[in-house]
Amino acid sequence: MSQLFVNRLFAQIVAAFCLGAVAQAAVAPLTGAGSTFSEPLYKKWGELANQANGTSVTYDGVGSGEGIARIEAKKVDFGASDEPLSRDALATKNLRQFPTCVGAIVVAVNLPGVPKGKLKLSAEALADIYLGKVTRWNDPEIAASNEPAEVKLPNLPIKPVSRAESSGSTFVMAYFLSARVPAWQKGPGVAKLLKGVVGQTAEGTGGIVNYIKQTPGAIGYMDFGRATRDGLNMVQLPNRVGIFVEPTVESIEAAMKSDAESLMYNNDPDFYLILSNNETYKGWPMATATFVLLPKSGKDVRRILDFYYWAFQNGDKAARDLGYVPLSETMKLGVRKAWSHQYGYKAGF
Repeated sequence: MSQLFVNRLFAQIVAAFCLGAVAQAAVAPLTGAGSTFSEPLYKKWGELANQANGTSVTYDGVGSGEGIARIEAKKVDFGASDEPLSRDALATKNLRQFPTCVGAIVVAVNLPGVPKGKLKLSAEALADIYLGKVTRWNDPEIAASNEPAEVKLPNLPIKPVSRAESSGSTFVMAYFLSARVPAWQKGPGVAKLLKGVVGQTAEGTGGIVNYIKQTPGAIGYMDFGRATRDGLNMVQLPNRVGIFVEPTVESIEAAMKSDAESLMYNNDPDFYLILSNNETYKGWPMATATFVLLPKSGKDVRRILDFYYWAFQNGDKAARDLGYVPLSETMKLGVRKAWSHQYGYKAGF
């Protein structure tokens, strides 16, 4: 075997290796992290997009606070949060945001003998439970909102659970309670991590759900889709005029159509939208949009927009199946216009 042949063979092997490395880099998965609320949806959309066009997406549901931290530190390609960032926060972190769907945070209980969906809790009673002022399920403050013939309240200790990590789900509930209950506003306030409350803490939505399932007397909060899929007993909460509303796709959609589209956002390029404590008579009072956070520039921004554009076109059924409400076509158009203005992204125009 001549030296020339050996050299050529070595050169071909090196070239093949380099081409393989380039190809592998070209199809490196998009990485995202943040909201556990949106985790099932982004994973499902990623699975469907991979089947349809080979797009690979990995997503780590670590909570909104950690997701914001990771995208700010450029450890992932996109972050996800159920709390929208203000214009100043976006500017400081050099990020942009847009909504991807609407859903809801619900309150669920483990109360033997209480029919699913029948328990009513006022905002004051819910706050007092987490503040440690109401400690048993047959407390008069809870009984005042419930008909004895419909709901027989057990003489059980109340066992609240909240998220252990910084969470957009916590933010939504805290925002609702802070708007309705002065004692909450002066205490825990609007926050992604609750302080000054009683009960247990659990990691992630899964930890909350597992605690409730295993603990008679438990109460906690999570997204509507997860509560539905796990068959949890969700409670009714009051709208602004005191009429109790059930958490349903219809009540979530009502909140979106009145508040979100009217804001649609008043052409706000930052999409700062909070649906919790909305003014809609039939709307669920702890509805929320969920948001993707992107850097203002970067080599993978277009790939991320391609993925979410595909999801907007093809992912509505998957969203509904998982308990989310897809953005309306008006809202999707508003998001795409922002992409066009901010990134020069012209798909669909």
